[in-house]
Amino acid sequence: MKNIVLAAALGASLTLAGCATTPSKPLTFDQLGQFSTTPLNAQTFRISFKASPNMSYGTAEEITLVKAAQATVQQGFQFFKVLDDPSNRTQQPPRQAVVYPTPSPYPYGYYRRYPGFWPDPFYDMPRVVTLDPTQVAYTIECFKNEKTAPKDAFDARLILQSLGPKYGLSSTGEILPPAPAPAQSK
Repeated sequence: MKNIVLAAALGASLTLAGCATTPSKPLTFDQLGQFSTTPLNAQTFRISFKASPNMSYGTAEEITLVKAAQATVQQGFQFFKVLDDPSNRTQQPPRQAVVYPTPSPYPYGYYRRYPGFWPDPFYDMPRVVTLDPTQVAYTIECFKNEKTAPKDAFDARLILQSLGPKYGLSSTGEILPPAPAPAQSK
């Protein structure tokens, strides 16, 4: 009887541990945040991206660059240049703050007297939190071929070939369906 109870408790704990470590389904490109593409004229567009929470500013810039490449290809162009307009010069990374944990109601020595206590070394560590949502916006000018494009223009197809698969885009800018979860062997 004791073995059955022990086996049931072990089985329940393994089941709960398995549920806790199951990875979530990966996000598609459109689910990473809010995108907007605003045409300013026939070959100039404003690409903006408001990131989902907990995304770094550098990742948001990279995703915005991929979105600019996608918009360039979908509009029938191959090259684009990020214009140096005033809104790009004033963009700053989002504000961050350091948050300290609430101090314990008892002095540290109080817990040290209890023999079963093991202090958590990471409990008193401060955390950095982002106060503002990460937002990135680029004004891009698109060009049909290399002859008309300036020397510092990006090749949109090359960006989609190299960074597109990382974010679930094909080399033509189409959103790829998420990869199916690997089959588990028994």
